Amino acid sequence: MDTVKLVDLVKDKRLPGFTQGEAPSYDDMTRCIHCGLCLNQCPTYRVTGNETESPRGRLYLMRAFAEGRISGQSESLQKHLNQCLQCRACESACPSGVKYGHLVELTSAEVAQQTIQKQSRSEKIIRWLVFRQLFSKPKNLRYFALATRLYQRSSLQKINRAVGFLRLPALSKIGLGKLAELEETMLPPISKPLFEPPEEGKVPALTEQKYRVALFSGCVMSIAFASINEATVRVLTRNYCEVVVPKSLNCCGALHVHNGDREYGKEMAIRNIEVFEESERKFGKFDAIIINAAGCGAMLKEYGELLKADKTMAERAAAFSSKVKDITEFLASIELNRNFGRINRRVTYQDACHLLHGQKIQSPPRSLLKAIPGIELVEMKDSDKCCGSAGIYNVTNSELSMQILDEKMNNVADARPQCIIVANPGCQLQMKLGVKRAGLEKGAGKPIEVAHIIELLDEAYLAAEI
Repeated sequence: MDTVKLVDLVKDKRLPGFTQGEAPSYDDMTRCIHCGLCLNQCPTYRVTGNETESPRGRLYLMRAFAEGRISGQSESLQKHLNQCLQCRACESACPSGVKYGHLVELTSAEVAQQTIQKQSRSEKIIRWLVFRQLFSKPKNLRYFALATRLYQRSSLQKINRAVGFLRLPALSKIGLGKLAELEETMLPPISKPLFEPPEEGKVPALTEQKYRVALFSGCVMSIAFASINEATVRVLTRNYCEVVVPKSLNCCGALHVHNGDREYGKEMAIRNIEVFEESERKFGKFDAIIINAAGCGAMLKEYGELLKADKTMAERAAAFSSKVKDITEFLASIELNRNFGRINRRVTYQDACHLLHGQKIQSPPRSLLKAIPGIELVEMKDSDKCCGSAGIYNVTNSELSMQILDEKMNNVADARPQCIIVANPGCQLQMKLGVKRAGLEKGAGKPIEVAHIIELLDEAYLAAEI
């Protein structure tokens, strides 16, 4: 692009690179002042030392694409966008208020639309299975979960891993070469039973009712972390809440939006908003919509932004997002029931990126942990840095993910906890993998535990009843 045309773009504030979908504003795209404060906050820059693996470098590439100086076919652009964890730590460090996560999402969506015909067969098959068949259709996901549980509890999993069936060259030839990594790294133990909404649709407060809240039970949380959802309901009912659990919820849409399928993510958002609106008509107004998965919570809080251009949904989406509260955020905002039993345990807390950087929630989880008698909270170095999970990043970018995870495990080892406390399912799986990789023990040959913060609160309440 010649200098005259570039000057015209700046003057007119146009971004001609965006031709297929929603475009960011020119001011948002050009807000970076190149100060470099984001560099050491970025996990991929920290492990590679590569400027193009930093927020500043990626912003340069995104702006070049937006202004039409490089195309969506650029291998450099695609590579460095795909290797971003979207942890948004750079946003917390940025003095200029660059909306980095928003820019990455919009650019990734545009690039995906422009290059959809260039995707490999493997990528097309996996994206179709994951995004369009599993995480967009709750019934399919539950059928998959039940089949997976049978696979895990029978001898089939052991036989497959011993034989290496999913690593056969024939599968790679038809585009399924990533299945072995998905099965070994990403497939969590499936809960038995799965989490189900109560028949009557709600659970009453144990004592006096002061609040009516709705629980966003989630897709992965319901099939792989059912015990956390159950603990969440118990903790809320002990804190004066009637808990409504809506049926027919969809995936929050985070996987779709973060992986370039923004339009389908909007469909997920609209369906979920409609489900909660129907629940409010049936049970009455909610004081809060509770979420116990940080990544999902960040997405739900962004429905207002996601649907702001939709005339029929903008106001409804904004109203929905205004009610979304992380479970720790909500409990820290009310008069907490402090009838805890004593738990003697040394713990450290790993900040979930989409709780700390995405929702700006840092002190509530720590204040809740400190409220439990006997808990010794030890801060580890760089607890605010990503663990390398980032949705399906530890499969799509496994080498970088493991480098980031190994650095995290060094910090865990220095803190010497008996248990690592998290607030997000992806972090929980990743930290368990890290403990296993590093061989970290809490004593007597037992590995360090990894638990969701709500599990510890639930345990403390139950301990008071013994």
